[in-house]
Parts: sequence; structure tokens; C-alpha cells
Amino acid sequence: MPLLSKHLSSSNSYLYFKWLIVLLIIPAHFINLGLFPLISDEPTRGIVTLEMILSGNYIVPNINGELYLNKPPLFNWIQIFMTFITGSMDEWVFRLPSVLAVFGISILIYFSSRKYLKEYAFVAAIAFIVSGRVLFWDSFMGLIDLSYSLVTFGSFLWIIRFNRKEKLYSLYIGSYLLAAIGYLMKGIPSVAFQGLTIIAVMLFDKKGRKLFSLAHLAGIATFILVVGGYYYLFGQYQSVEHAVINLINESNRLQDHSSTGVNWWLHLLIFPLNFIIEFAPVTLLLLLLLKKEIRQKIFSNRYLNSLIVIFLVNIVIYWLSADMRSRYLFMLVPILIIVLIYGYQQAQEKNGKIVRVINTIFTVASLLISLSLLIYPLWDETKEFANVLVISILLMVVSLLITFYGIRHPKMKLLALFGCLLVFRIGFNFFNLPARINSYPDLGYKEGEIKAAQISGDAPLYVLGDTPINHDASFYITRERKTILTRTQQILHPGTFYIVDDKNLGIFANKSINHEVLYTFVIKLNETKLYLVKRL
Repeated sequence: MPLLSKHLSSSNSYLYFKWLIVLLIIPAHFINLGLFPLISDEPTRGIVTLEMILSGNYIVPNINGELYLNKPPLFNWIQIFMTFITGSMDEWVFRLPSVLAVFGISILIYFSSRKYLKEYAFVAAIAFIVSGRVLFWDSFMGLIDLSYSLVTFGSFLWIIRFNRKEKLYSLYIGSYLLAAIGYLMKGIPSVAFQGLTIIAVMLFDKKGRKLFSLAHLAGIATFILVVGGYYYLFGQYQSVEHAVINLINESNRLQDHSSTGVNWWLHLLIFPLNFIIEFAPVTLLLLLLLKKEIRQKIFSNRYLNSLIVIFLVNIVIYWLSADMRSRYLFMLVPILIIVLIYGYQQAQEKNGKIVRVINTIFTVASLLISLSLLIYPLWDETKEFANVLVISILLMVVSLLITFYGIRHPKMKLLALFGCLLVFRIGFNFFNLPARINSYPDLGYKEGEIKAAQISGDAPLYVLGDTPINHDASFYITRERKTILTRTQQILHPGTFYIVDDKNLGIFANKSINHEVLYTFVIKLNETKLYLVKRL
């Protein structure tokens, strides 16, 4: 009876611990989600979304009223949906799809692996959420990649599941439907993922003949029907051929003409190291593969072998690519996580030296993360923030309690580290993001762009001639005015407003046109100074 009571108590504490981790995920991802202005490629996605809403044309992507063909519009449709259900066009709304995609990938990891990982399926699910690149960058960015990776990873799982069930029609139709959805989000990469994965899985399982089947034709027909349906609608407005050729060129990452052969060879060498660093801490478990018995356990599992085949056949493209970014790999990271957590599970049962060393590293890392939260009351950038000492101490205490739980329950050391990372992300949200606002010029760019829009009011506003303007400025001016900002090559009737640079400002004087410079502001693009000019 005492043994049973102890087991029940341990089971309950683990359940409570898991719920604590789940609860930490929410503030870790939503506190100050919309604080920072849109950066990187976020304004590009945002301005396309805004112009679709304002124009009522949801088929043809445009920026400043001009055709934009680098990406199909499905991700913009998702952002549009978010603006409709929230009734807001604030920054956090444009980032919400990324947060939900992180959760979606985590859920897929859990349900697809729980048969093999058992209680460690939860650990695997959290491992993706707290991987460095995801937790401290892309999860609060309004970019395509996480949403696209959710669809693509889902396609991998679909192919494995229905291949094992020998349900060819479900396999091909479902996976090609997901590939079509991916295509409408990011274009040609979905064709490569689908083709390589289907061929590799079938050949690995010695089912190559089933590639030549009516079921496969039905899957291809599904892809053509969905993608072709979109292009039929697109063709009512613009050239389909031009759009497809542009997507093909946009997807060519094997060549980077701005790089050299030396840089390409260097990329080949450092790619594995970059991968390990970008998606730590779970990648530390690669050390387990040094043990022969762990490798044997992994390679004896048919499901894991299928995942490994998919990982290897697809990662080669990015390993060889001259222009590769870590966010392009998000759909492959869950595969590695499942495999490594399975190895960790097996190693924990053996309790060998290497897993004890790894667990010690996890504990030390948890302690360091916990103590590092005290830096905020001392850091010049944050020490004057309201309640900084109280919040820092509270977060440190929570993180230390999580660490001590991991010390008392050796099998939970990795999950404890994940919990500490989530607490650290909460501190990051409270302090690092506001500090970045104060030290980066992005907020100043945004405020200047919004003020220019406000001064112009409801009057017609144009970008004149070849005046440079970036997507950041286009987004904030368009959002503020709720009208599409377009470009004109000539000065129109009195009462119109223009955004000009130094070069184009001279046109007014050269043509003796009465005008008034109402406002000067700077945009992020090469720190370009722009002027808001009204024709009198």
C-alpha cells in the first residue's frame, strides 16, 4: 500500500508538472506579441494582406497596387481570416498564425509519437516549442514558414500512416491535397517535398510499383484540380505563365550568385553545426547516437526508419543550397525530435554514463537559466522598468522550483529544462522586447510613417516617380489611411499629396509647381529620407 500511494503521488505530481508547462506556454507566446513593429519579411506579408482586404481582390497579390508574384496568397488568406475574427489589424494579429502553427506542430508531434514514446511524447511535443530558433525568434514573427511547416510535416505523417495501412487512395489523394495547400502557401518547394517523400518512402518499403497506380494518378489529379482551380481564377486577371515562372525562379535556392564557391563549401561544412545550434537544446541528444545499442533500438523501429528516410531525402536539398535559412527546416525538425526523444527514452531505461552526463548538463543549464533572470534589475537597458525586481525574482523562483523538480525526478530533467526556457521566454517578453524597442530605430520608422499618413488625411497620396519605399512604410501608411498607396509618374491636380525623396522633390521646382513640404521622415530602406509634399 505505501508503494502504491507513492506511485500515485508521483503520477499526480507529474500530471501537475505537465499542466504547469502547458500554462507557461500561453504567456510565453502572447505577452507583448504585438509590441515590436513588423520587421524582416513580416511587412511584405502584411501589406499584401492589407491590399487584398482594401481592394476586395483575394486572388491576385499586390504591393502598392503592383503585381507581387513571389508567393501564392494562402498565407495572406489566413492573415485576413485572423483580422476578421479579431476585428483588429494590430501587429499581433499578423503574428497569430505563427503562434498557432507552433502549437499545431507540437500537437502533431504528440499524437503521432505517443504510441512509441509513451509519456515522452509530451516531452517531444514541448521540445519543438522550446527549440532555440522557434522560441526566441520565429514564434513571434508573422512569417509563412511555421504555418507552411505545419502543413508539410502533416503531409509526412499522412504518407507514413496510410502507407502502413496500405490505403493507397487515401495516401495519394490526402498527401497531394496537403501538397496543393502547401503550394498555395509557398509555391514550388511543396512539389519537391511531395515528390521526394513519396518516392523515398515507397522505395524504402519496396513498393516502387505502387508509384505507378490509378491511386497515384488520382492524387496528382487532386493537386492539379486544387492548384489549377486557383490559377484559373488568377488567369481572369493576370498571366498564369508569368506567375508560375516567377515562382520557379523564386524557389531556386541551389544557386546564390552573390556568393562564391568558397562560401558554398564552407556552408557544406558548417551546416550541421548551425543546425545543432539553431535547434538546441534537444539536438544535444545527438550524443546518444554514439551508443551502438541506442542506434540499434532506433533502426529496429519501422516508424522511426520511415521518418529518418523522409528527413534525409529532404534535408539534402537544403544542405546543398547556397541560399539556405534555418526557418526553411522547421518541417524536418519534428522528425529529428521524435527520433532523438525515442533514443533518450531508451537511454533513460539503461541509465548509462552518457545519459547521466547529458542529464547533468540539462540540470546545470536549468540552474543557469534560472539565475540569469536576475540580470534584468542590473542591466542598464531594463533596470528602470516598472516592477523589474519583483517580476525577475518571481520568474527566478518559478524556474528554480522547476529545476528542483527535475533534480528530484531524473526522468524529468529534460522537461524541466524546457520549463525553464519557457519561463525565460516570459522574462524575454517582459524585458528584452521593450528594451529592443528603446534601442532599435524600428519604432521611430513606424511613428514617422504613421504621422505622414495622418497628415495626408483622406486626400489622394502617391509615391512619386522612382522614389524608393519599402514594404514596412507601405504597410504602416496603408494601415493608417485604409487606402492603397500607389505610385504615379506625374504630378496630378492641386490638393494631392506625394511621398518623394531628394531626387524627386526637385521635380516640383523644375516644373515650377507650387508645393509645400509638410513633413520629413526616414524609412528603414538604406535610412532614406523622404518628404511628404502637398501640391498647392
